[in-house]
Amino acid sequence: MGSYDPEEKEVDYERIQKLAKASVVLLWSFLISLGGGLTLVWWELEYHPTNSQLWMVPFGLIMLVTPVIVCLSLFVSDICNSSSGQLSASLDESVHYPV
Repeated sequence: MGSYDPEEKEVDYERIQKLAKASVVLLWSFLISLGGGLTLVWWELEYHPTNSQLWMVPFGLIMLVTPVIVCLSLFVSDICNSSSGQLSASLDESVHYPV
């Protein structure tokens, strides 16, 4: 049996909370990309033969690609700004404010 260590429990709670925040951000990014992809599919099936509703194409492309670009930029930023050489799994540490 181990001894009760409140600091260990607090660190574990913070790690779980950061992981939950990252999961929510990834879920929203996926849903936005899915909405963009579905917009493009809808335009292709419904409006492409008549070339009408052309505003749906750039709108769908922006929604499809933007979350991917944002996630990649956060990942690369986290790699470049890692002080100890290890990747951090939190979004809070990925944002660097100017001094």
